[in-house]
Amino acid sequence: MSNNTGSNNTGLSNTVVKKPGADRLKANNIEPHRLNALALSRFDRKLRKLRNNPTAFFTDSVVVVYANRTLGYTRAKIGSFVLVLFASLIVISYYTVIASSRYTSEVQFVIKQSGAGELKLSGLAALSSVSPSLRDSLVLKRFIESRAMALALDESVSLKAHYQRADWDVLSRLKSEASVEEFVDYYRDHIVISHDEVSEVLQIEIQAFNPKYANQVAVSLVHISEAFINQLGNKMVKSQLEYAERDVERAYRGFKESQNELLVFQGSSQLYSPEQKSTSMLVAISSLESEIMRQNVDLKALLAFMRDGSPEVKAKEVRVAALKDQLLEEKMKLVSRDENESIHKMAASYQEIQLGVELASKLYASSLSSLELLRTEAYRQIIHLLIIEHPTMAQDSKYPKRLYSIVTWFVVLTMLYLLSRLVITIINEHRE
Repeated sequence: MSNNTGSNNTGLSNTVVKKPGADRLKANNIEPHRLNALALSRFDRKLRKLRNNPTAFFTDSVVVVYANRTLGYTRAKIGSFVLVLFASLIVISYYTVIASSRYTSEVQFVIKQSGAGELKLSGLAALSSVSPSLRDSLVLKRFIESRAMALALDESVSLKAHYQRADWDVLSRLKSEASVEEFVDYYRDHIVISHDEVSEVLQIEIQAFNPKYANQVAVSLVHISEAFINQLGNKMVKSQLEYAERDVERAYRGFKESQNELLVFQGSSQLYSPEQKSTSMLVAISSLESEIMRQNVDLKALLAFMRDGSPEVKAKEVRVAALKDQLLEEKMKLVSRDENESIHKMAASYQEIQLGVELASKLYASSLSSLELLRTEAYRQIIHLLIIEHPTMAQDSKYPKRLYSIVTWFVVLTMLYLLSRLVITIINEHRE
């Protein structure tokens, strides 16, 4: 019986020794009964632990231990990154729940002149030239971005009050006590202007918290822009026309003054044309001289057969003397020292006055011609605002771009976190 038992024990011992690690335990002189206990399978030990202490079984299980290790590692590695996640959660909540929707209204127009033609230039001149329409478009772009446009829209459609309404979220709306400068900056942040240099088209996108109101603002912006363009063109043309009209008026006054001076001279001298008078006097002198010569010939003929005291001779002598007196009087009129009686001096004064009248007349005619040319050029320079796309009515909100903003904020917060971690690590390394 004992032999059987011994043989059974021997078989059991042989079986245990064959298990992994048994030879190593025997080599360390471990007692046989402890050797049997250690030789139990892993499953048997787990099963025994589950029966004796279920809590310890679950606490010491591989899954729980691995989970605890993972959680500890995560805490050690993540740490303050929870702040980034928390801030991102706030950003997500704001853009998905709180942020007010903004709608846009778009309008497109181009500026053209009535007589503007294409520039036919080549080389460097073509590169450096700027068309009048392009220049006017850039001027209008600056005006739309200006303080004057913001105030004009506020006066027209109460733009500032719309941006300050309490219906919109605090971060999106304009604060109630905002100054004019803050309102203008807010207006510029909510309008987008793009200019195509090839087609010279201006595209305006205005933002508002209501689609209908955004369309109303865009319509008002177009009207104000048209008034500005008309005023810009008319002001330049008007100033040029006013100068030309003043020049014409000044030339006309000079012409009338010259005419009046001529009339006064003719009235005072009782002469219509001193030149003609002088010519007639010269003709008269010439005829008198001829008559005197003829009468002298007759007198000599009478003296040839009559006595000196005869009545015929005396009559002829009296006639010759009268003709000579008349000739002397006529000559004195031409060369008189008195300026009011000298026909030559009156003729010179008349010519001077007549020349002034002719110059004033030509100047007046030239001023009238310049005025007409300027009026024609002014018509060619009239500026027109041609609307390509009328103000639109939005159906969906365009701003804020929620997904884009959330991702952008998350990236920025992450970058700030990593930068701060890097700075802290560098500081700690320097301390060590």
